[in-house]
Amino acid sequence: MKINNRLFNVDEYHFKKIDDIKNEVFLTGKKIIDLSIGDPDLEVHSKINEALVAGLKVEKYNNYPPYDGIIDLKKAVIKYYSEVYSVNLNLDEIIILIGSKEGISNIIPAVCDIGDCIIVPEPAYPVYSICSKLWGCVPYTIPLKQSNGYMPSLEEIPREIVNKCKLFFINYPNNPTGATANGEFYKRIIKFSYDNNIVLCNDSAYNEIIKVDKKTNSLMQYDVKRQCVEFGTLSKTYNMTGYRIGYAVGNAKVINALLKIKSNCDSGQFIPMQKAAVAALNLERDYVLDIRRIYDERRQVAKRVLLEKNINFFDSEGTFYLWCRTPKNYTTNEFCEELLINYGIVVTPGNVFGKLGYDYFRIALTKDKLIIEEALKSLKKCGD
Repeated sequence: MKINNRLFNVDEYHFKKIDDIKNEVFLTGKKIIDLSIGDPDLEVHSKINEALVAGLKVEKYNNYPPYDGIIDLKKAVIKYYSEVYSVNLNLDEIIILIGSKEGISNIIPAVCDIGDCIIVPEPAYPVYSICSKLWGCVPYTIPLKQSNGYMPSLEEIPREIVNKCKLFFINYPNNPTGATANGEFYKRIIKFSYDNNIVLCNDSAYNEIIKVDKKTNSLMQYDVKRQCVEFGTLSKTYNMTGYRIGYAVGNAKVINALLKIKSNCDSGQFIPMQKAAVAALNLERDYVLDIRRIYDERRQVAKRVLLEKNINFFDSEGTFYLWCRTPKNYTTNEFCEELLINYGIVVTPGNVFGKLGYDYFRIALTKDKLIIEEALKSLKKCGD
C-alpha cells in the first residue's frame, strides 16, 4: 500500500507519545503529576455550559452551521476586539474555526502553493512546521534566542527566503518560552510583512494569559492596512480545550480564501458549541483577571521553587508555561526521564519544539499551585 511521501518527514504528534508514556507508567501504579501539556485544569464557567445546553433548544441546532460561523459568535468576536483592543472588525474579516489548530493548518493552502516557503519560529508549537510539510510547503525556521527576548531577528532572514515566502507564523505570548511582544515589535514585523508581500499570522492562543497587572495587546492594533491575520481560541482563557472552538480575524481576502478551504474540508462547528463560545466572550472582564491571578500565583510558586533547586528558567510574564534549562550533566531526555521515573513528574522535552529546544524543557502550570509546589519541592537540588 502506498502512503503519502510527505509523511516520511513527519513524526507522530509528540503529545500523543507523551500520553502513551504516561499511560504506561500509570499502569504500574505510580502517582503521576502531569505538567506537560497545556490543558487547563480549571472549571468551565457555568454560563458557558448553560449556553451550550440552551443551544440544544435553538431551532435547527442539529443542522449544518454556516461555514464561516454563526452571526452571533462573529458579532461577539467583534465586540471583544472592540472592547479589549479598540479594534473595529467587519463580519467579512472573521471566520469561526474548529479550534485555532485547524485554522493554522488550513491557512497554509489558502495562501501558499505546493513548494512555497513559510517562515516559522523555533523553538515553537510544532504544528507550524508539521502542517507546512503536510501541505507540501517548505518551512524555513528562524531562531528565537533568549538574548533577544525570544523575538525573531528579521535581518537574519536571507533575501532569497524572503523573496519566495508567502506566509510567516509568529506566536505571542509565546509557546514554549512565555515571551511577550510589545507594540514596537509588532510595528516592525508588520512593516516587514508589508514590504515583502507576506501574510503575517499571529497565533494568539495565550493573549489573555499574562500577568494580571499587564495590558494585553493584539497584532490587529498595529495592522493599519489590515493585511495580517490573527488566530484566537477559547481553549486557554476559558478552559475549553475539548470544545474545539476558535476564530481567525484579519485581511478579508485571506479570510475568504481560508473559508474556501474550510468549506471543502469540514462543515463547521456544532451550533450549540458556538453558542457556548458567545457566552464565554460575553463574560465580565473580572473573570479573565481572576484566571490571570491564578496563573500568576502558580508562576510565582514555580519560579521560587525552581530557584531553590538551582534550575534556570526564562523569567517570562506570559502563557502558563515556564521554559527551563536542563541541568548540567544531563541531556534533556535523560532529565525528563528521571523526573518521570523517580518523581512521577511529566514535563515536555524542549526538542519537541525544534532542534533549538535541546537542553531545555517546558513546565505547564496546569495544576493547582500546591500540587506544583509539592512536585517541584520533591526534586533534589541540582548540583548537589
